[in-house]
Amino acid sequence: MSIQDLVILGISSFAAALHAQAWLPGSGEGSVSISYLGLFSSDHLLSSGQPQNRGPVRQNIVTAGVIYGITDRLTVSAEVPYIDSKFNLTPGLAPNAHDLESKVDDGRYRGTFQDFRVDLKFNAIRRGLMFTPFLEAVVPSHSYVTFGHAAPGKDLRELHLGSDIGRLLNPFLPRAYFDLRCSYAFVQPLDGMNIDRTNADLEVGYFVKSTIAVRAIGSVQKTLGGLESPVSPDNPFFADHDRLERGHYSRVGAGLTLSVSRNIDLFFMIVTTLSGKNAQSFTAPGVGLSWNFHTRHSRERSAAMVPDKTSGTDLGTVEQLAK
Repeated sequence: MSIQDLVILGISSFAAALHAQAWLPGSGEGSVSISYLGLFSSDHLLSSGQPQNRGPVRQNIVTAGVIYGITDRLTVSAEVPYIDSKFNLTPGLAPNAHDLESKVDDGRYRGTFQDFRVDLKFNAIRRGLMFTPFLEAVVPSHSYVTFGHAAPGKDLRELHLGSDIGRLLNPFLPRAYFDLRCSYAFVQPLDGMNIDRTNADLEVGYFVKSTIAVRAIGSVQKTLGGLESPVSPDNPFFADHDRLERGHYSRVGAGLTLSVSRNIDLFFMIVTTLSGKNAQSFTAPGVGLSWNFHTRHSRERSAAMVPDKTSGTDLGTVEQLAK
């Protein structure tokens, strides 16, 4: 009954809340961000979908990231989270094998870095409909504990292939947009099991004014193989069952973005679990700050450019388009 899926996908949901990912920064432009996500959980969802409460899990996740436009169509980004977590057994419950054998479930906060994430995005279509394929690599920052409610992650390499599809909802709602992300994760095999997964994330946003945007977020996950919960201590894969769970879920969230200056944006969001199987149910509020930068090359290029009056939706970020 781990929180690994909660950690990995909580971070992903927060990243989606920060910016619509079908729109990319221009050449020589980018942003540096830092975010905090507080995760509160107690219920593990069994294979039947029923919750099982062993005790509260608390996690503080601080993620630093950067995105940079190599060209107007190609960007590179990277991020790494630092995770501080703890688990407390509910008073009156007898410890089970999982509680007794874990090295991290002693009621104390334990912090460590989790996985490096690096991705490349290419804006293949950007007139009207935005079509942006991406390739993302996930590599553990080091070998960390993976058995326990408070374990920081799964310590597995992953390769994600997918695409973002986005569009402004003009002419009916010119300040609104949607961004749909679909991906397939090739996950490092473990104990001979295929634990690849598919994910779909939908973001719908509306610019109340050029400096204020509200967002609604939804996400679903399906895992191809793995173990169903609960897993008996007699199961030969018990030691790895936290990493092998066949997690399915659906989650929703909401976010708010404030542009507090020309180069600084402040983000707020909250994500919660609607339903799931072999996964953790949680609620996670968060806040983030990003600094948008422009290299000398990009400033000189912008000054020399003649605005495109014909396309309306092929240049710039979604934030710029909504102004």
